[in-house]
Amino acid sequence: MIYKLGYDFENAAMLSIDGVELVKKMSTLRPKFFTTSRQREWVAPEATFYYSENFKGKTEDTPDVTVWSTRVLVFNPKAYDVFHSSLSKSGEFLPVSVFGDTYYLMNTLYIIPDAAIDKSKAVDVIDTGVHFCQTNVIFNEDFLSSEKVSVFKSKTDKLLHSFCTEEFKNIYEYNGFIGLIFEPVVLN
Repeated sequence: MIYKLGYDFENAAMLSIDGVELVKKMSTLRPKFFTTSRQREWVAPEATFYYSENFKGKTEDTPDVTVWSTRVLVFNPKAYDVFHSSLSKSGEFLPVSVFGDTYYLMNTLYIIPDAAIDKSKAVDVIDTGVHFCQTNVIFNEDFLSSEKVSVFKSKTDKLLHSFCTEEFKNIYEYNGFIGLIFEPVVLN
């Protein structure tokens, strides 16, 4: 099973990075930097957590793994220790300072090739003339396994969200991590 990863806004805080600080530290950084390596120019910014209006969890719980700006996974130190070696083929980890601890943004660099996506039943999602994505696609799990990739992006989604395999989800759940929602990618 493949899952689209989302932020659990009801049970976890959201990471907040000041855009002005990002630009001051890295003047060439642009919001669409994702899926391009930034390791060489990255300077760790300061970040905080905040809670959405719909938050229902415990305020002392910060997420172990969450999503920042829809595109980037965020790992606390414990989750980073668990995942960083198994995700090395999926992307790069960029440090961020949160209340004196080092968290890591995962810049997902692995884009599943079109040849590993079954689009025979794909549906284009278009709103007010803008093409958002394709749904009803099937990602080839055997291909991802052979590539040793458990987190990836897809052009069918305009590289917006991260997707993961069952392997990633199982490790996340085994460790009792909080912060993500796993939305199954299924055919309608």
